[in-house]
Amino acid sequence: MKNITLTLLLLVIIFAFKSDRDEEGMFLMSHLSSLDLKKAGLEIDVDEIYNEEKPALVNALVRLGGCTGSFISESGLIITNHHCVFSSVAGASSSENNYLENGFYAAKKEQEIKTTLPVRITQSYVDVSEIVLADISETTDALLKRDIISDNIKAIVEKEQAKYPNLTVEVSEMLVGKSYTLFRYKTLNDVRLVYVPPKNIGKFGGESDNWEWPRHNGDFSIVRAYENNMPYQPEAHLEVNPNGTKEGDFTFILGYPGTTYRNQTAEFLEYQNTFVLPIIADWFDFRIAAIEEFAGANVDLQLRYSGRLASLNNTAKNFKGKMQGLRRTDVLVKTYQDQIKLAQYVASNKEMSSYLPIFKQNNELYMRKFELSRDFIYLNQLYGNGIFGGAAYAALYASKIAEMSKEDKASYLAESKEQIEKDLSGYKGVSSIESMELKLFCELYYQLGQSSLPQINEIFNAENGSIDKESLYAAARHIWYKSKLKNIESAAELMTKDLDKFLKTKDAFITMGNKVNRVFSEMQVEMNVLNAEIDALIPKFNDVEMAANGGDFMPDANGTLRFTYGYIKGYEPEDAIALKPFTTIKGILEKAEGTANPDYFLQNEFIEKLKKIEPADVLRHPTDKEVVVGMLYNMDTTGGNSGSPVMDSKGRLVGVNFDRAYTATINDYAWNESYSRSIGVDIRYVLYVMKYFGEADEVLAEMGVTL
Repeated sequence: MKNITLTLLLLVIIFAFKSDRDEEGMFLMSHLSSLDLKKAGLEIDVDEIYNEEKPALVNALVRLGGCTGSFISESGLIITNHHCVFSSVAGASSSENNYLENGFYAAKKEQEIKTTLPVRITQSYVDVSEIVLADISETTDALLKRDIISDNIKAIVEKEQAKYPNLTVEVSEMLVGKSYTLFRYKTLNDVRLVYVPPKNIGKFGGESDNWEWPRHNGDFSIVRAYENNMPYQPEAHLEVNPNGTKEGDFTFILGYPGTTYRNQTAEFLEYQNTFVLPIIADWFDFRIAAIEEFAGANVDLQLRYSGRLASLNNTAKNFKGKMQGLRRTDVLVKTYQDQIKLAQYVASNKEMSSYLPIFKQNNELYMRKFELSRDFIYLNQLYGNGIFGGAAYAALYASKIAEMSKEDKASYLAESKEQIEKDLSGYKGVSSIESMELKLFCELYYQLGQSSLPQINEIFNAENGSIDKESLYAAARHIWYKSKLKNIESAAELMTKDLDKFLKTKDAFITMGNKVNRVFSEMQVEMNVLNAEIDALIPKFNDVEMAANGGDFMPDANGTLRFTYGYIKGYEPEDAIALKPFTTIKGILEKAEGTANPDYFLQNEFIEKLKKIEPADVLRHPTDKEVVVGMLYNMDTTGGNSGSPVMDSKGRLVGVNFDRAYTATINDYAWNESYSRSIGVDIRYVLYVMKYFGEADEVLAEMGVTL
């Protein structure tokens, strides 16, 4: 009786972050038929969303860079987020033609500006798990298993790519070590800017409002895809519903959500909460401050670093939100408790006894990973940020290539130069870059000097991180100023000379690089083994959970096409705070007038225009008669869903997803009805801005909209 009671309990609550209702879920297209979407509120047939036999709504979806977009005309117009094209607009801008600040509109196709953004359109997919996992058994070594999977995936891709040379082929891991799907994509590399709102509309609220609700920004832009220099004609495009939607309405989203971690163990959440989230958030804050100080009031430098700053700010605040969510929701504690219950379930079932060791094994692996993680993360940042300008960056790898043949050395040098040029492309022509790089180098040097690991302390001649901050900063400055390789121009010149001579150079950076490289290489080997062994356990945890639940569960999001649904809905994120699901232009004026916050700055002419415009009635909120700006809903989204179309019960476009509320940053680990809310720009504000600020009548007509 006790076992039956425990089993019933586990069927209700296994992990705190598992689904307890249909609205939670980033569903695969193949899963749609199992959902009762008609009961939920969908007014069209499921096969109008996804259909293998004929074009459906999914055929209007694209992956645009790391975001989602959707076709909104038969001539290749795509709507996405302003922040998804932010870097492209910044790259096309200058102090003379500042499209980022002033916006951009191409009334004619020949005026459209090319970008480097790629577009991918899903063509088909097929399960290849059996082929990927061939030649793998229960006794296969973890590292060998990873290599076999990698080799099998490579072979599948090569074979498919030969069969479909005009498509992009990828194999995506749906469940670690368990399920793999081959996707075929049509890739278009010609994407051009058509309409971009001014920055103080597209990014209104800036970092003050990032990951927050209420929101009042017009985070949308319009681009056009081309094929063979002609506007691309998609198989399907979305119909725009200028009437928008109302509170309580059924809505759904199609998109390409990025990575989630809902099928991981409690130790993984602890690793994120204790190491990854706080370390990266703090380090990115430091980088942001250094770049802002360096750029100052120089407009060209501000443009040069605008995309990087936006990305850093976005990640830093996202990670802080996740930390808050993990604390506030008690997900971490609950997950440990439920993992113990899961182990008890295994122990009480003889047929599951072979799974019992995985709990102890997983814990032991993570305990060692915890010991290494802080220093490993900082060393990754040291290697990955180009902080050692020019050849000094490559010098970190000098000990690795010292034994190479002359031919291999020459090849490595060529590859290193290309990568370094890519990493440092934003620094070229900036004569005073050294001040910022030195600041960043000093901070990383200090953080590494605080280690308690013997192998790290050896580098700094310290014991248990006993050196004070000023001493470590002084040591970093000494290395910096003593080196001849910190200057990009002189470093590049040295790199073009004889490689053997270069490797023998007695430079401060090379000396340090050799020390760091030896330690980091050892840590990389151990971390690779730890991660492979942890990954090898995940399928077993999945097996146990499926046995306890009596079925399978949804794979984590991984950048492949997914469906989620829910309702236009407000929420109460904190005590005595009740937030409505729509914002209006009234809120823009309230934020902009009488404030010194630059994130809410609007020129006087913008403010006056907002007050004087008499918009079409269809754009107004049905009750307070103001133009609707932002919308809030309880759908399950994450990174990658930026730019996803928000559609009504009839499959018409009513908004563009661009963010989550601060409490919903935890969606990567868990979804919860009380705090998971996503944010979109309402289609009524999109049309308002295009009509009355952009005067983009030609594009509106192409979208089939008349106001």
